[in-house]
Amino acid sequence: MSVHRMIIGASSEIGRETMRVLDRQGDRILAHGFHNTQSLENMGKGMLCQLDTLGADLSREEDCERFIEQAKALCEGPDHLIFAQSPRLELTRFKKITRDQALQHLQVQALSSLEIAKAFLPGMAKRGYGRVVFIISSVTLGMPPNAMADYTMAKYAQLGLMRSLAKEYGSKGVTVNAVSPSMVDTPFIEGLPDNMRLQGAASHPLRRHATVSEVAPAVAFLLSDEARYINGTNLPITGGESV
Repeated sequence: MSVHRMIIGASSEIGRETMRVLDRQGDRILAHGFHNTQSLENMGKGMLCQLDTLGADLSREEDCERFIEQAKALCEGPDHLIFAQSPRLELTRFKKITRDQALQHLQVQALSSLEIAKAFLPGMAKRGYGRVVFIISSVTLGMPPNAMADYTMAKYAQLGLMRSLAKEYGSKGVTVNAVSPSMVDTPFIEGLPDNMRLQGAASHPLRRHATVSEVAPAVAFLLSDEARYINGTNLPITGGESV
């Protein structure tokens, strides 16, 4: 049976790797991107599934609404919904965080997830089946790093949304979970100081950062039938850094 999937933030490194892991003949993926939709279109040429791409700036309410309208026209009833979107990470001391800066993180990560979930989860519930996975962060596990209050606040908002949806939709055949990786070796962390990245790897139990190939399979598992009794879980992918 073919599966229709929607991946928000698919142009990220983790998003693209998740697409590779999930690629299967007969399936269909609607991939959202913002800065790098061309990379998604290029990927589609070599994939087995049917790939549709849509670009949208999810920090803008009108763009988010437009994306939902366009997505419904292409894929009114996705079976799987993956949230992997985030603004680029930049360290900012708490006293220097602006309202606009914090709001951008909340809009992109939490509020857009809320609106997109509102648009598609009721349909999943009506059909009696759906899988939703949020790609969050290990900042929600224990004490977060310094100078990341705006990012951390938005990630906790996503976590709260995930658990609320898991509670409300679990009895309707829809499971909602999250994965929270520690620092992943991607361009996403290029905004961090070199010493922070090097020290983070050196102090890690495995002496290195995670790779996207170690995150995407966990997302695929939570989408699978084997995970049908897992709901409301925030799965740490931290190599023992957070337990």
